[in-house]
Amino acid sequence: MSQRFYITKNLDTLEFEAANEWGYPRHKHNFFEFTYILKGSGQHLLNESIIDYKKGDLFFLTPKDEHEFVVDAPTTFGVIQFTEQLFLEKANFTSSTHWRKNLDTVIFYANNIPKSIVANDVDRIQLFYLYELIKNEIESPMTYSRDVLLNLFNALLMLVSRNLKSSLIKKEKSYNSEKEKIDSMLTYIRQNVLDKELIKIKSIAETFYMSPNYVSVFIKKHAGVSIQQYVLKTKIEMAGRLLKQTNLNISEIADKTGFLDSSHFNKIFKKYTGDNPSAFR
Repeated sequence: MSQRFYITKNLDTLEFEAANEWGYPRHKHNFFEFTYILKGSGQHLLNESIIDYKKGDLFFLTPKDEHEFVVDAPTTFGVIQFTEQLFLEKANFTSSTHWRKNLDTVIFYANNIPKSIVANDVDRIQLFYLYELIKNEIESPMTYSRDVLLNLFNALLMLVSRNLKSSLIKKEKSYNSEKEKIDSMLTYIRQNVLDKELIKIKSIAETFYMSPNYVSVFIKKHAGVSIQQYVLKTKIEMAGRLLKQTNLNISEIADKTGFLDSSHFNKIFKKYTGDNPSAFR
């Protein structure tokens, strides 16, 4: 059984060098984590997958993930750890509703794959520069440090979101198994659950090079639910976490998770969970 690690701050950084061993057992977190590879090489073991890592890679880990690193060449790790509460505090600094909703889906339903999340080299430079800025601001706080940190963190999440989204750009891909393909399709739906156009059957079919008539059959066969049911399940899970972990009111959560209004949200939430939102909270 893996260990679970905890943090008391809602944003913190950690940097260390591993000469031969990572120094931690296989574990999970109660927080989110960006792990930067500042130098070195080895393997990243995330859930059931293994992939080589090298200098310039960046990994995104959620509380659902279990992982460890196996060091081949001496490696310097840079880590940014943060909680959902910080993410929601940051959201107040983002004026674009479209971006807020996109970031919500990225954070609450991350693409849990072991590969580096950096999709292009220009963003790689900026992502690593932001790590240094955030680390320096935490280590040497000055006037308005909290505001500076929130804005730096906001920029970091924007770039992360762009890189995660770009990995879903339409391109032909071969899958090693049907499980890998359905996992990718469900990840796509989760990450785009608040964009009605992108989760239409036609868009899913074009993205994964499938016949529109077969998309629904494939998802039903391998996920055990229809696309519509999976979309609602995803929204309800997101709403449940917001109810438990934030002070947002019912109307705000209904809007954030894409329901028509609080009445519609109450009805659907109770149907899926057996409780109305207030009782669930």
